[in-house]
Amino acid sequence: MALTETSEDTLEAKKTLYSTEFFHIYTDEQIGPIHEASLHYLQEAKKAWEINDNLILLIDNYNPTVHTLKVEEVFDYLAQHGATPPFWAYEGDLIDNAKILLDNITAPKLQRSYNRYVENHGKYPCSLLTATWYLTRLGALPHEGIIKSTGEFHDFTPAQRLINILPQDYKPIELKAMELIRHSSFSGLQDKIQDLFFPMTSGRKDSLW
Repeated sequence: MALTETSEDTLEAKKTLYSTEFFHIYTDEQIGPIHEASLHYLQEAKKAWEINDNLILLIDNYNPTVHTLKVEEVFDYLAQHGATPPFWAYEGDLIDNAKILLDNITAPKLQRSYNRYVENHGKYPCSLLTATWYLTRLGALPHEGIIKSTGEFHDFTPAQRLINILPQDYKPIELKAMELIRHSSFSGLQDKIQDLFFPMTSGRKDSLW
């Protein structure tokens, strides 16, 4: 979705339920410039669009080996800035869905490549978990027990389209995630996903695959 829209585009966007991800953070981090930039980009983007969306936050507790971040710190910070998301999830809770996606890859060579990665590294790569996260938010994979509410009365409804606000060095991961979805039983959903990159780097390029 372009940030500049016609009135017809705006009307259609209001009918569509979006899931907007921002503030991606790891449990071995503290809130810093990269997260502040993500929040700023979200706030600026929201001035330019009129959509029916639910904010969502993914906290990566899967890749870090040291966990220093308290979830309460994140939500306190976002509340202070008027950006508390109604929904959030831990990346580590996506593993069962990642297995489902891996079983549904329709390109044998690609499937073998990911299976080898899992066997050799003893973990699931970022691109597979990213694709899994998107399909979970779209309702193609189960969300029960994965996507949590930040409030007592919120029930998660799968989105019709996704927006992901990410630092620019996530582009290679996003391309691989889209390749996985394109070569899977869920290929019809790839056009429902849009990334918005802001010009900062996460510093994790070497650990992303």
